[in-house]
Amino acid sequence: MRETVVVYGAGAIGSLVGARLHESGVNVRLIGREAHVDAIRAKGLLLKGQSDSRFVQLPATTTLTGTADIILLTVKSQDVPEACRTIAALHSDATVVTMQNGIRSDREAADILGRNRIVGCVLNISATYLEPGVVEQNTAGLFQIGAPYPESKSRVDAVLELLNLAIKTEPVPDIARSRWTKLMANLNNAIMAITGLAIGKALRHPGLTRLSIATIREGVKTAQLGGFGLDQTRRARTFRLMSTLPLSLSYRIFGGRLAGNFPPDSTYGPSTQQSLRRGSSSELEYLNGEIVTLGQRIGRPTPYNSGLLERGESAVEEEGDSTGKLKGQCPLFWTCFRLRPEPGFRAHSRLRPRSRRAGGARSPAASTP
Repeated sequence: MRETVVVYGAGAIGSLVGARLHESGVNVRLIGREAHVDAIRAKGLLLKGQSDSRFVQLPATTTLTGTADIILLTVKSQDVPEACRTIAALHSDATVVTMQNGIRSDREAADILGRNRIVGCVLNISATYLEPGVVEQNTAGLFQIGAPYPESKSRVDAVLELLNLAIKTEPVPDIARSRWTKLMANLNNAIMAITGLAIGKALRHPGLTRLSIATIREGVKTAQLGGFGLDQTRRARTFRLMSTLPLSLSYRIFGGRLAGNFPPDSTYGPSTQQSLRRGSSSELEYLNGEIVTLGQRIGRPTPYNSGLLERGESAVEEEGDSTGKLKGQCPLFWTCFRLRPEPGFRAHSRLRPRSRRAGGARSPAASTP
């Protein structure tokens, strides 16, 4: 391809996609944080995969300058407005591909850059930022792309052709529904962020599995009552069935399936957990927070998502852990949801009360989603 491509926000996903595109002959450059960029410039990007590891030499810088035909926007959800203002300063007509979790990024980007420039992309892949200059792909990936507005429909084909050079990519008829479906899967991110457990272990813990299913059920029902639907994928059908069946039956049917292909001894954590380990801000306001906000708007209690949001945003990593790994599980988290932690885990967090939601939600244990 002759297009010039910029990956703006080169963390785990952005670096992975950029490296794959570079290997396919695309003129691509990464925009990332200083430590990551310095490491890439010095040695190249170490891309670890399920079957091999290799160094990829590609351009990287800390500042967005110059021209681009397509900008892959891979910053976190909370950083989208600022990033789009930086893009706007280029005074270009580049297509901007929003690749965030949550449901706001298309609208926020369009408000600043115009509807005609935005193509939405939903990421179904797991990757880990291990250290500056090193990222790991944990699972096979699938991207879903679509035009969030009729004005940008003509730009989808070029993005589809580009992203298929890196990760299998499929067009979808309604990117908003795909985002809502992915949001339901991301509601569990808070559980891993708070407990410090990897995905494969957390979603095999009986209590956390029950909490996860209850949280998803609450999310699906709130979205439906608010007028927002999921797509027609197998995952969406599972979520709808999970929220329709009696709670006890949902536990029995889906309790053993949530961990998916993540082995119990895996160390993979979702992006929210990775952000907490690095001391960065989290996306929980854009995940569980969406359900809480929608619930408040339509008058429906959302105790599970409210509880996870409050405790997830208040989790503070213990000082003195040079490895950056979360050490255990916060006892107040387990008490709130009436769960029993596995033996041997130590608390790693302190919880600060959040007055803005104080008294705003019923005890999760007293409610059935």
